[in-house]
Amino acid sequence: MKKMILSAFVLGGFALNSNAQATATATATATIVTPISITKTADMSFGNIAVSASTSGTVILAPAGTRTTGGSGGVTLPATAGTVAAAAFTVNGNGNYTYAITLPSSVTLTRVSGSEVMTASSFTSTPNGVGTLASGTQNLTVGATLGVAAGQVAGVYNSSNFNVTVNYN
Repeated sequence: MKKMILSAFVLGGFALNSNAQATATATATATIVTPISITKTADMSFGNIAVSASTSGTVILAPAGTRTTGGSGGVTLPATAGTVAAAAFTVNGNGNYTYAITLPSSVTLTRVSGSEVMTASSFTSTPNGVGTLASGTQNLTVGATLGVAAGQVAGVYNSSNFNVTVNYN
């Protein structure tokens, strides 16, 4: 009888150990989204600017493509405006996703066949900071403020390429 009770006790212990473990299953999924892209459709142009011989000034180019002076009196905008345009881009990606916009902090414009420079800074965009890809596309325009020195040498000034970066949020 002692052997039967001992055997039952040992078998009961094995039964308890087998109930102490459980297993569940799961699956894994991944969704690849359309890569975000940006394509330039227009370069930035501040147009024709007249300068004061004694006072520096600024030209503010809005993302809408309009320009104003900074109010210091150092520059005027002649009636013959020349080409005035905000930089323009098309952003493409997954529909209804949002994206962050990163603009340059400053860009140097150098006179063609010269060494004189001006600096474009305070970049702004429309949309500003974050865009939404309704139907998978959105237009993005970029403006900036151009610093013009007193007596800035006449001529055409160009910058090297500058980066506008977009990234999904």
